[in-house]
Amino acid sequence: MESLSLVAVLEATLSPDQQTRITAELELAKLSKESITCLQLSQILLEQSASVHLRQMTGYVLKKYVKEYWSPFFPTFKGPTATSTEVKDQVRPLLFQGLSDPIRKIRHACAALISDLAHPDWPDHYPSLMTDLLALISSTDNPSAVEGGMRVLNEFVGTDLTEDQLLPVARGMLPQLLVVLGSVETHHPLTRARTILIFRQCCMTLFTVRDEHPEAVKLAVADIVPQWLEAFLVLLDRDLGRELGVPEGEGEGQGNSWEELAVRIAIFHTLETLLNAFPQTLKPYLSHFLTHSSTHLTLLLPLYTSVSLSSSSLSPPSPSEESSGDVPSDLSTLVSTLVDWETQVVGRARRTGQGLLTKAVETAVWFGRMTTDDEDNWASDPNAFVADEDDDMVTFNVRAACLDYVGALVEQFEDKTIKTLWTVFEKVAVESEKAKESGDADWWKAYESVLSLVGSVSPTLLEMAEENKLGPGVFDLGRIFGVVLPAFLGASETPFLQGRSFVFASQFAKILPPELAASYVDAAIKVLDDPSAGVPVKVSAVRALHNFFRHLKSQISSALAGQSLARLVPLVPQTSENTLTLVVDTCTATVKVADIDAQTAVVVVETVLNTWLPSPADPLLSSSICDLFTALSSVPTPAVQGVILTHALPTLSTVLAEIATDTFSSRASAALDLIDSVFDGQPTPLGAGLFDKVAETLFEAMRVSEDRDVVQSGLRVVTTTVRKDVQQLLNCAQGPTGLELVLAQVAKLLQPDESEAGGLFVGDLVLHLIRTAGTAIGPVLPDLLRAFVTRLATAKTASFAQSLILPFAYLAHSQSDTVLTLLEGIDVPGSGSALQILLNKWCDNVEVLQGYWNQKVSTVGLMQLYLSQRPSLQQIQVKGDLLLTEVNSNKIMTRAQAKKNPDQFPPIPFPAKALKILLHDVQRAGDDATLSKADGGIDELEDAESDDGDDDWADEGAEFKTGDDDLDFLSDMLGRDGALAKYMNDDGSEDGALGDSDEDLKDDPIYTLDIQSQLITFFKQAYETNTNSFRQVAEQFLNGPEKEVLSQILQRA
Repeated sequence: MESLSLVAVLEATLSPDQQTRITAELELAKLSKESITCLQLSQILLEQSASVHLRQMTGYVLKKYVKEYWSPFFPTFKGPTATSTEVKDQVRPLLFQGLSDPIRKIRHACAALISDLAHPDWPDHYPSLMTDLLALISSTDNPSAVEGGMRVLNEFVGTDLTEDQLLPVARGMLPQLLVVLGSVETHHPLTRARTILIFRQCCMTLFTVRDEHPEAVKLAVADIVPQWLEAFLVLLDRDLGRELGVPEGEGEGQGNSWEELAVRIAIFHTLETLLNAFPQTLKPYLSHFLTHSSTHLTLLLPLYTSVSLSSSSLSPPSPSEESSGDVPSDLSTLVSTLVDWETQVVGRARRTGQGLLTKAVETAVWFGRMTTDDEDNWASDPNAFVADEDDDMVTFNVRAACLDYVGALVEQFEDKTIKTLWTVFEKVAVESEKAKESGDADWWKAYESVLSLVGSVSPTLLEMAEENKLGPGVFDLGRIFGVVLPAFLGASETPFLQGRSFVFASQFAKILPPELAASYVDAAIKVLDDPSAGVPVKVSAVRALHNFFRHLKSQISSALAGQSLARLVPLVPQTSENTLTLVVDTCTATVKVADIDAQTAVVVVETVLNTWLPSPADPLLSSSICDLFTALSSVPTPAVQGVILTHALPTLSTVLAEIATDTFSSRASAALDLIDSVFDGQPTPLGAGLFDKVAETLFEAMRVSEDRDVVQSGLRVVTTTVRKDVQQLLNCAQGPTGLELVLAQVAKLLQPDESEAGGLFVGDLVLHLIRTAGTAIGPVLPDLLRAFVTRLATAKTASFAQSLILPFAYLAHSQSDTVLTLLEGIDVPGSGSALQILLNKWCDNVEVLQGYWNQKVSTVGLMQLYLSQRPSLQQIQVKGDLLLTEVNSNKIMTRAQAKKNPDQFPPIPFPAKALKILLHDVQRAGDDATLSKADGGIDELEDAESDDGDDDWADEGAEFKTGDDDLDFLSDMLGRDGALAKYMNDDGSEDGALGDSDEDLKDDPIYTLDIQSQLITFFKQAYETNTNSFRQVAEQFLNGPEKEVLSQILQRA
């Protein structure tokens, strides 16, 4: 097939006749299986006499060919054989020649093709590529060739060159790139910007290998970077106004292409990289670059206002044909980059002048104003408004950069910045009022911006308010709440400012007087009632209610909360995505405050379920709805509990039953998650008859489902029932008893062919059955433990092993003789002694046990096993410490090296390992926190020793003293109020109170155990009585740091 015939086929693929087009496409697919077609396509692509549209289409077809037939490297490779070597050797130079093609679109097509080829071919099959590219970009007399070469080089450096490959060529490449960068009149701005991007990539690579090659990197940075920084200063000195087409003294562009901005954007992006990677190299130039960024922002503000902020916005100039998405050149990107650069510098600054601080805050306010695009998008799309206004917004833009800027200023210079914010606030207020009086339609934007910025640092202001650091001379929140905001709450003509006022007030809900807070809540409710209120105002009102009810649970009347809930629930079916999530979250906060009657509860349940269950796809929304049902279920009134029993659970149970016909039903899975949430929120004991409402469907769902998430959720429901009201499970008798159904499910999950992920909660379930079911589980307990230890022998994941170990740990504490006798009598086929299996797995996984109570259970279980003095325990060997060798000592090993030289752990007796584990709890506590003498820890301890007159005790354990003073912090830690007590008695909740999920454990002996005293008593008694040859075991098997810990314990106990 000759090229002319191929041209005919290509042209036929564009035929308006469908049959002709299909026939040509089939013929082209057939031809693509021949290597010669690749060469012919390349020739057509480079044929100057062919039409541009044919050459473009050929480039597209050739790119498809490369991905499907060039090399098996590509995931889309069809084969069966790759393009022949002979053809490849002819194609590569042809495509490289295309980088110099006078037609831009052809150059870009060839650049993309060479970039694709480089992935599988370089360096083995295309070794000359890098040399050829550097030669090409050196041809300064041909800007087209340089542009084509730069496109390939930019991607090549970023994706194909490794650190080892890049460093040798960087010294030869970067000077040539610097020449291109400085050839302002010769090369296109985007081409010159790409040289900076490549330099930036080189700097990032140097940073990556700085630890491996410190001296080489130091020399390279000192040699290369200053040259580029000097070039940057020269380029930034160029007239920015001329590049933008802005005559001196004017603020509007004259239609120039703004692609010169690409160079400035790339410069400041690179400066950020250098600031973080090599700050000392940048330090001598820092003040110059800060002056440039400040000057840039001052010059850009009028233009940015005209283009992006004004209601009579000018349109930016259209990009030229050379524009490319990989090299940004728009005004907004330049502004956000400049602001972000200054933010990064602020993060490293130690001091700043008041004038600079005022200018920085003003910059954030004026550039942080809402753009016209924001107005248009947010006015019609509530989801976009919620997403962009979220505190954790993903989109980075000018407004987000300004918020970060002020946050960094407050973090570095808190008091000064807060005072400056107030000064700027007052200035904005004056200027905004003047603008309003002059008829400026955008007068409100600066007000909205400064309120947004102040609200973003509300946590700092709240702390200062609590410490009485605010006031008229610092930041007058009282004036804002008393004078400024009330004027805007009803300003429907400026909906965004009105909405911002609601949100701002709610951000300071914690310090608002109850009467004032109630007035804001009432105003927000009225907005929701107002049919003329727009999207931004209503969404802002919802967000404000969310904050108010979250922070002021006890200060806002239940009547107001009820009114709010009545307005919020109808919004559920009217909203979607981000807005729906916000509405549901606000309903949850309101439910915790409102006095809900049965009718309201029914409306909430039915409305949410009817909205959610038909298409439950959004995981974030699912989490929010689960939280709502947990909150609703926790309302203790008979009216609400009745609705849960008669409306929520029957509906959810019916949907859950769909799993019988669709084992992966998303509706059924969502229903089960809500059932789990309902049980999680229930008080202890559960509401009467609650478990009966779901038991039959629940157990059937777990029996038939192949979805491990369904099984896990089902186990959580059963476990919650066992923990909160086990009698409901034991009394459940719909066919088999509830206990029988549980044991059948446990037996299924312990089968060797079952996924370990599905059984992660089975141990927790059985543990709490043992704890709460009493004699009811006694007859089946031996068989249950036998099944557990048999499955434990083959457990592969640490989380599943933990699940199986914990019931034994609990029994080791409470019934050690019984469980040890049982284990001593069990031999697991193919695995050996059950006791050996348990202790090996326990010791191997003890460091990854999760959960406060679980860790306590393990600790008390190990202490009891050590004290039991069973001969069988003395004979069992478990893994000891890692044996350090020349191969693994202080070295990072590859997987191949690790396979060839596996780690070795010489065996030691179980009692010795138990001591190591218990001592490690002390060491781990020392890592968390220590009390200094000033905290009273060690002083109080020393006083107690002298008062007791037991001076001899201070010498006990001295034989374990290693002379290493690095662990002296332990003497602080071991005080009654020291870190060990805090570590072992911390329940993990934010306020130190018992978490809701652990409410049933508040009277549990292990949960309430003073583990610090227990551990110290254990070590003291074991030392005094030399239990299980304590002293000899410690001397023989403990390492230096462990002996030091033991010595400190014994001397300070």
